[in-house]
Amino acid sequence: MELSDLVVQGGLWGVESMDGGHVRLARVGFSGQVTGAVRVEAGRLDVEDSRFEAAPAAMVGVLLESGRAPSPEGGEQSAPSDASAKPEVLSNTDGSMRSPHDSEAATGAGAQQEGPRHAGAIVEAHIRGSTFTGPYRRAVRLRGADVRATLEGLQFTGAATAVGVDGAYAEVRRSSAEGGQAAAFSVMDGTLILDEVSVTGHEYGVSSMQARRLDVHRFTSVRAIRAGMGLLMSRVRLRDIVVRDSGAYGGLQFSGGDLDVQGVRVDGAAEYGVMALRGKLRLRDVDIRRVHTADGVTGDGLHLRQVEADVEGVVVRDAQGACVLAAQNARVSLRGAKLETCGYVGLLTDTLARMNAANVDIQGAATALGALGNGELRVESLSASGLETGFVHAECEGATQVHLTKFRSEDTRGLSARCVHASPK
Repeated sequence: MELSDLVVQGGLWGVESMDGGHVRLARVGFSGQVTGAVRVEAGRLDVEDSRFEAAPAAMVGVLLESGRAPSPEGGEQSAPSDASAKPEVLSNTDGSMRSPHDSEAATGAGAQQEGPRHAGAIVEAHIRGSTFTGPYRRAVRLRGADVRATLEGLQFTGAATAVGVDGAYAEVRRSSAEGGQAAAFSVMDGTLILDEVSVTGHEYGVSSMQARRLDVHRFTSVRAIRAGMGLLMSRVRLRDIVVRDSGAYGGLQFSGGDLDVQGVRVDGAAEYGVMALRGKLRLRDVDIRRVHTADGVTGDGLHLRQVEADVEGVVVRDAQGACVLAAQNARVSLRGAKLETCGYVGLLTDTLARMNAANVDIQGAATALGALGNGELRVESLSASGLETGFVHAECEGATQVHLTKFRSEDTRGLSARCVHASPK
């Protein structure tokens, strides 16, 4: 099927392909579809310079799935009983519509009507230079291990989720999303690669759950409702990430998984700059600024709990809480940190955490170092100045310890505590 230079309006679906053929769409406009604009279950889809406009209750712009997947959670809604099942072609400037399919009248987004199954069918798609506008639940959705898509030069406005990947493989390049209420780009049990992508608003810029691979390069999130990224139990590689003015879940939020992160800029975050809970984290070249807290409890620049973290090259400026916190049995290696205007403390270990730090410069903090709750803090080559309440605060109970070598500070308050062990300068 090949469509070009036309507008498709109404119907349950604009175009459906389930026979393994090749669908080509060029300069096609879709609007008013009750369920979705395009649905492909087998074969190849190529879309170029096209426009997708969501009806008020439309679930999806483009749905790519290998065979009949189970109905999505919440159901891809069937049409009202008085809705027209077939789309209407409003204009066709060159007569290029070659093989219309009566099956395009099928109901549901892969849910209501059975039809033929294509177990193991392969779906490939390339969508470029197109726009998706309006309240799609997912503007583009990929479902199934046999689905692969490349999306280039796309603009998403108003969709709850721009691209949702469920067990599939997707690459998104040079694209943007804004105005949605859920995660802009999400992946669950699949692969998602993002390059030169920007998000304004949305609950998260990127979310993942048990992603086999999440690779993000040159990504910007501005004014996320919760966090720039929320990544759960995933294998992740991040490079050149910028998060500005994120919400109450922080700049970047990691939970579990294996994370390799390099080149992060967080400017203006609530509660946390970067927060990691469980898993393994390799973090290089991170700059965190202006972390504030609503309740006075957090406001930490780098917040590490129950995680094994290898961190090098950190700048934290103007964090209302701790500039770097390790807690709940975290194991942290920190090298090369410049910490300025730390509201509570520069480096803090708590609740059985262990932190080994080297080459640390602290300029402005209530206290330079802290150790609580059987935490262990070891610091080599430390410079501290502009301290308000002391150099070290250690609650010397249980196994709490602070070990210092090669340090410089005019303020020596706290060094005499029995669990603080300081070697000569």
